[in-house]
Amino acid sequence: MKGAPRTDCAVDAAMSVIEGRWKTVIICILARNGEPMRFNQLINKIEGISPRIFTLQLRELESDGIITRNVVSTSPKYVEYSLSEKGLSLIPILQMLADWGLKHMFSNMVSFPGDVVSEPDKADV
Repeated sequence: MKGAPRTDCAVDAAMSVIEGRWKTVIICILARNGEPMRFNQLINKIEGISPRIFTLQLRELESDGIITRNVVSTSPKYVEYSLSEKGLSLIPILQMLADWGLKHMFSNMVSFPGDVVSEPDKADV
């Protein structure tokens, strides 16, 4: 589990919400999907994550108000996850971070909801 965010730096406080190897991946998959996803639907989209770590990341995202967890009480019961309004507000910020990473660090492509794809500017390569 993560520790308490620093209160003397707003950037650290914000980053504490998305720190962790898989949180931004989960956020981007939920955003791209555009509708609630079940546990297995979501985990099957992420190669290399263990169910234990996946569950921990989901719990932290839920605790921070980034995703919502909805128990659907039909028979059989199941759980769906979706981005909250707070989570949706992260998408433009993650897009800007991806754009920065592509421009300054990486040459691979990063995709976001609505099939928006960030690529490095040809002049910057």
